Amino acid sequence: MPLDKNTLESRQSVLYFAAIALAWLAARVFPDTESLVTLINPALAIMLFVTLMQVPLGALVDGLRNLRFIGALLVANFIGIPLLLLLLRPLLPAEPLVQFGILLVLLAPCIDYVVTFCHLGRGDSARLLACTPLLLLLPFYLALFLDDTASALISPAPFADAFI
Repeated sequence: MPLDKNTLESRQSVLYFAAIALAWLAARVFPDTESLVTLINPALAIMLFVTLMQVPLGALVDGLRNLRFIGALLVANFIGIPLLLLLLRPLLPAEPLVQFGILLVLLAPCIDYVVTFCHLGRGDSARLLACTPLLLLLPFYLALFLDDTASALISPAPFADAFI
C-alpha cells in the first residue's frame, strides 16, 4: 500500500485515533512533560501549515470572487449562529467559565479543522480557506454574549499569544 495523500486521507480517522492513544500512553509513561509546553505552538503551526498547503493558491483567489458563497458564509456565521446562541443561552450552565467555553467553541470554531472537514466532505475548502480572515473576526462576538462577571475572568493574553 503506497503512502500517498489519498491513502492518508482515507485512513485519517484511524491515524487520529492512534495519535491520541499514543499521546495518552506517552503522558502515562512520561508524566513530567512540563518542558515540552514550549513545543505546542510550533507543532500547531506546522500542522496548520501542512493542512492549508493542500489547497492550491489559485483556488484561493477564485474563492474570493464568489460573492454568493461569501454572503452565505457571513450570514450564517455572523447572524444565524449568534441568534441561535442567544436563544440557547438561557439553557447553558450558570458557571461563567463554562458558558465562555461553550460560546468560544460555537462562535469561533477552529478554522483549520473546519477547512479540513470541509475538504474531507468534498466541500469547496478553497473557498472556505479564502474566507478565513473574515472568520477570524468571530471571537469578537464573545464580548456581546458574556456578562461582566465572565468577562472579568478572561485574560486576552493567551488569545493574543496564540494568534501571533
